[in-house]
Amino acid sequence: MSEYIDKRIVLQDVPVGSRPVVETRYDSVTSERRGGSGVAVAALVVAGITAAVVITMMILNSQQRNSEDALARERARTAEAQQALAQPAQQPPLIVNMPPSQPATATYPVVVPSEPAPVFTRLAPSNASVEIDVTSRLQNDELLRPYAIDVNFTAGIATLSGNVPDEDLKKRAEKLAMAAKAVQSVVNDIAVKP
Repeated sequence: MSEYIDKRIVLQDVPVGSRPVVETRYDSVTSERRGGSGVAVAALVVAGITAAVVITMMILNSQQRNSEDALARERARTAEAQQALAQPAQQPPLIVNMPPSQPATATYPVVVPSEPAPVFTRLAPSNASVEIDVTSRLQNDELLRPYAIDVNFTAGIATLSGNVPDEDLKKRAEKLAMAAKAVQSVVNDIAVKP
């Protein structure tokens, strides 16, 4: 509650003696301030936070649904492509009739193939997949597992680098790398350090 005090000075026209009479009067006005209590403010803050959480959950749910829909569409496209590859395209036969101006005893349908059947070729493995294959072969070998041997593969050539304690392990690593698919030759840069 705040209080407002109004100070007024009133001069009277009738002088008493040589001085004018001055009267000071104070009027006080009391006003009440109306406002929200602390509980109401806290309720508004909680309601705002709740609304923000609900909106955020709705947005995340919508994004998840969209990504699941996109994944389902991609799976359907992949399944259709695989099904199309598995089933050869059935095209209706092309029938060619002879024009009536030429003498013929009978008209026979002639089937003309439109395209040759697709030939499936096997793709060469990627460099990374060959590197992974050779590395896993080296890691699965009990004698070579303790040693860090790096593998790089490009254009059919596997390059080995690292350190082993003896020449037999170096040759063993080379043989394992050569046994991997797509490896045509091996460059053995493994250093022998006892």
